[in-house]
Amino acid sequence: MTKLQQPQTERLAEYTQELYLDLVLPYEKDSVVSGNLITVEVETEYKTLKLSVLVTLDDTVESVKERFDAQLSEVYDYIESFDQWERDNYEHPSVTQGYAFDSLTCK
Repeated sequence: MTKLQQPQTERLAEYTQELYLDLVLPYEKDSVVSGNLITVEVETEYKTLKLSVLVTLDDTVESVKERFDAQLSEVYDYIESFDQWERDNYEHPSVTQGYAFDSLTCK
């Protein structure tokens, strides 16, 4: 692994700042740029999410936006699959109460 020298590090940080200034995310609530890391807070109906992207010198505004969109989509897919699992595995309280009653009375 090559260690970045100071001028390269500064150039990458400046490049990240330039990309960030041109980056427009409609779902962005708050954001922070630290070195070559852009962190964005997104307010969703579930909770506030933090998405982060490491920027390289090969990145463009479009590629960074695509990575943020992919992360957000991945989180939504995960949440929706969990919601689907909850719906599929729902048991009415009378069923779970029956289990509790059976465990008390049956041996």
